Amino acid sequence: MTLATAALFAACQTDIDTPQIGNSADFVAPVLGACGDVIVNADNAENENVIFSWTAADFGLPVQVLYQVYLVRDGVEALAGATNSTSLAIPKGDLNGVVINGLGVSANETVEVTAYVSATVANSTKYEAIKSEQSAPFSVSTYAAPLKWLFLVGEFNNWKETTAPIFWETAAGTNIYECMVDFTPTNESPTKTGHSFFKIIPEQSWAASYGKNELSAGWAVEENNDGNLSLPTADGVINQISVNLAAMSISKKALGNSLGLTGTFNGWGDTENGGTPDVPFTYDALTSTWKTEPVSLPANAEIKLRIDGTWEGTLNWGDAGKASTAVAGGMELAEGGGNIVVAEGGTYVVVLHANRTPYVLELQKQ
Repeated sequence: MTLATAALFAACQTDIDTPQIGNSADFVAPVLGACGDVIVNADNAENENVIFSWTAADFGLPVQVLYQVYLVRDGVEALAGATNSTSLAIPKGDLNGVVINGLGVSANETVEVTAYVSATVANSTKYEAIKSEQSAPFSVSTYAAPLKWLFLVGEFNNWKETTAPIFWETAAGTNIYECMVDFTPTNESPTKTGHSFFKIIPEQSWAASYGKNELSAGWAVEENNDGNLSLPTADGVINQISVNLAAMSISKKALGNSLGLTGTFNGWGDTENGGTPDVPFTYDALTSTWKTEPVSLPANAEIKLRIDGTWEGTLNWGDAGKASTAVAGGMELAEGGGNIVVAEGGTYVVVLHANRTPYVLELQKQ
């Protein structure tokens, strides 16, 4: 047994990401402590925490463990947060969002939930998670929270944190933030050809930032000295970014290299049959929007937005059938939605707000 243990430790020293651990039947699950009732309101949502604590899991070796706290109600579970420690402090506002968006509870409602902790070997998918027993039920009283936001900063805006573009939660309390950005590096600060480097910041300053050391990326990140995130521009400079602060993760979806406006006004971009190319949008990091140059649109023109001037294998956006409550005069968009009808003819700057969910289109008459 002693020699086998020594061999296991040697394996850990040379290949820490794939430790050679013994029988999973011998693993010891964490034990979650008691959970008290929680009341969330506008006064305590941001400045009071709910603290979950548990005993350490044991995988038989001194490996780093990733713990994840889940809330459960009526058979539905939702991730509340993750940590490498044996306790997790969750702002009441974040817990409120998990209960509303993850468990399907209405705002201003009191419900009973349970919790459990899952433990896995960090940076390894070789071993299944071990879980604590579920806690006794405790009540959570929710409230209607406002949207929160984050900012992007990087080579695409020359690392100008004071004018970093804003992007919003997908819905109040989700702690998930999404946007679509042109990540083409500026000529002033390219770090490495073929990549665009960036970080996430909670405010337009360097007081705090999230890079590859804080956010787990769902893709391979090019190494650099500052812990920045990066994405390969060969896959497309336009990317949808999603940041999940509960899981401290970030994912991307490369869309293509151009965004255009097409419709009846340009023959739907069918250049082989007399149409003209799509009118391009330009990403404006200062206003966190996409804009066209002024374009003439006749009354009752039908329009849509699409990637790379084609319908094949790319995304397009159209009418979701609902006016925006976030952008005055705007209309909500849906992927693959219907044609957008321009009621009044004229010259317009077409503005896309792709820093919120759902995206919003605004027709600014000139």
